[in-house]
Parts: sequence; C-alpha cells; structure tokens
Amino acid sequence: MSAPHDPSALSVNLAAVPSNGARVAVSAAREAFGFPDAEFEIAGDLRLHGRLDRLERDGFRLRAGLRGELRLECVRCLGPVPLRVDEELDLVYLPRVAESTAPGGGERALEASDMNVSFYDEDRLELAETVWEQLHLALPVKPLCSADCLGLCGSCGADRNRHPRCGCDDNTGRADRSGLGALRDLTGFPQTPG
Repeated sequence: MSAPHDPSALSVNLAAVPSNGARVAVSAAREAFGFPDAEFEIAGDLRLHGRLDRLERDGFRLRAGLRGELRLECVRCLGPVPLRVDEELDLVYLPRVAESTAPGGGERALEASDMNVSFYDEDRLELAETVWEQLHLALPVKPLCSADCLGLCGSCGADRNRHPRCGCDDNTGRADRSGLGALRDLTGFPQTPG
C-alpha cells in the first residue's frame, strides 16, 4: 500500500489513509502553492503539520497547525505589512456525493457546524486548497502598516509617513483634494460649512 502522504506533495491519497489515521506534514515554498492573483505574498515557507483521521462514517478530520509569514500591502500608504500566520485548524472533509444527498436535494440553511466542512473528489485531498482558504480567513479586512499610518498625499502621492509635510496644500493654497473633497469637486456639490 502506498503512503497516504508524501511530505513534498500538496495532496493526500485518502484511500491509503489507515484506519488509525496518518500524519500530515507539508513544508513548501511559495512557488509550490502557485496561488493565482493573491492579495498577499508568501515570505519563505508555509508549514502545515498535523493529523488526518478517518471518521466513523465517510469522511476525514484534519487537525493541524498552519504556520508561516505573509506580506500584505497597507491600504493607506501601500507599504509592506508583515503578517505572521499561526492558525490551528480543525476541519472535516466529506466526499462530494455526501453534499448532494443532504436533506432538501443539497440545499439547506448553513449551521455553525458546517463552517468547518469541506468536500473532496476522487479520494484526493488537495492541501493547497485548504491552505489557500485558511490564509484568506486569516487576512485582516484592512491591512495597515501601523494604526496611525498617514497614507498617501492626495495631490502628489507622497508617503505622508516619510514626508508628513509634502507641501502640496501650502503651495497650491487650496484644500487637500483627496477623498470626499475630490468627490465633491467632481459632482459639483457645494461645500457646506463646518
């Protein structure tokens, strides 16, 4: 019988997982994952280490730790934002056919217990997909390089963290034209006092 998991591979042969479960260990460089159009960059290796157990009925349970570091982009100044990933996963995988045999013909309201359930096809568990999903869940909604980031100047684009007084407002004698001020100018709405 072949081993259920080759540590250099990003998929698991579920048919080869013994009844007492198997260890899962992946340590791969960012190139191995091949994430398209990611809003983050993987810095170094990502590591997924844990255990894959068979469920009494069809399916598997993965309990593992996901570790690594990402680089994001600050939403205010576009500078780099490091993000340490240190997530504990507890996920259930069911065969895709189980999805369609749910009461109501496959459509039902989601319950809290469904949030950690995924489906697999053809006795293969694709760990790259699991990692992709979990990394997206770990991302902040608005990554910031610091809570007091000043962002970019709306006129010249200078990073106000490095150049807090770029001089655009002083030289032009007008209010900053970023954000709502620029929108007001485009729409022709009059400026309201205070």
